[in-house]
Amino acid sequence: VIVQKYLHNMPAWNALSTEAQEKVIGLRKLSDIGVDDATKPGSAHNALTVLDENGKEIKILRDNMPFGDVARGEFGTYFIGYARSTRPIEQMLENMFVGRPPGNYDRLLDFSRAITGNLFFVPSLDLLDSLL
Repeated sequence: VIVQKYLHNMPAWNALSTEAQEKVIGLRKLSDIGVDDATKPGSAHNALTVLDENGKEIKILRDNMPFGDVARGEFGTYFIGYARSTRPIEQMLENMFVGRPPGNYDRLLDFSRAITGNLFFVPSLDLLDSLL
């Protein structure tokens, strides 16, 4: 399980046109439908965070929860991801921060900054039962 807290630069994000935001994320803003692969940049968030092995998507359960502190002017998201092994999570983070290929990093990071992050091992019920 990975948990990360990201702060977002909302003034910079809001200064982008809807079309530019869609290119950064890789999804249509109003419908949440993916941008056509022919026009989606390789640096789009969903181009770098969806993992593929031999033509088959590697599954990871993920979710984001928005948060805000108006008094401090902080706005962002908490990300949590579950996978059966650490490899998909490590690959996703490498793609985002280093790039695929290197230098082609996730452009969402131009507007979002990870300020915390933790990786947890969650044992299976079978493993827990075997320890008792």
